[in-house]
Amino acid sequence: MTRVAASTPALSEAKLIMAGALTPTEIIEAWTAGSDLVKVFPCGQVGGAKYIKALKGPLPQIPLVPTGGVNLSTAAEFIEAGAAALGIGGELIQPEALKSNKPELIIETARKFLEIVATARAKLSTVAARGSV
Repeated sequence: MTRVAASTPALSEAKLIMAGALTPTEIIEAWTAGSDLVKVFPCGQVGGAKYIKALKGPLPQIPLVPTGGVNLSTAAEFIEAGAAALGIGGELIQPEALKSNKPELIIETARKFLEIVATARAKLSTVAARGSV
């Protein structure tokens, strides 16, 4: 089965598809194959938010989800660079929280991410409303 054909069952079931890609060619291939969002991994290792911004120039129609390198310090930068969403793993589900059976630590971190994303999107909306994008 080719990479493009791999998404066919999800398309026929009307399920959300988020294919993974790294290069512009792979991103275009994933989008053309029907991916709703394209997970860019490992984003942090190839430039982080600067890479997302560079991709959004020629590919503004493709919703990108950076994964790898997304944390509380970089989340706003990724949103401001044009990320549609953020892929967060170990930075959200900390091993210490699991080992100590403290889900409230995960909830608190999730709230911080939500606040950062909301603030960054509000900033983008303000800039767009002024017409300076």
